[in-house]
Amino acid sequence: MTYSNENNQSNSNKSGGSKIAFIAIGAVLVAGVAAAGLYLTDVDQTQEAKLPSVDVQVVDGQLPEFDVDVATVDVSMKEKKVDVPKLGVETKTIEVEVPVDVEAGMEEEAIDVPTISIERPEEDNPADNPVD
Repeated sequence: MTYSNENNQSNSNKSGGSKIAFIAIGAVLVAGVAAAGLYLTDVDQTQEAKLPSVDVQVVDGQLPEFDVDVATVDVSMKEKKVDVPKLGVETKTIEVEVPVDVEAGMEEEAIDVPTISIERPEEDNPADNPVD
């Protein structure tokens, strides 16, 4: 008995298509049953809720205490020399004044830049901290 390759391909295409169809129909049925369950259900409260009565004794508590040392931050201005671009333009008058010679280079100029210094607090030895 001989089977052709075309026959096998058509059977696999049919089974793949039918699987997708069955999955789609199943999903629609599940959604329909869920929608019907919500639509066909009526919930009415027949009794109010009541919390149980509880007698509680409270004893004073205590929050933890911390000794915190924070860094000292100093923000100030400091003069710093940086290179900034400098352009020199020479104009010549012909009939209309047009810039002809342009000189580009770097020139050092002093400007104020922000600085920050941070001093970390000294490390505490936990053994030196008293415990109440």
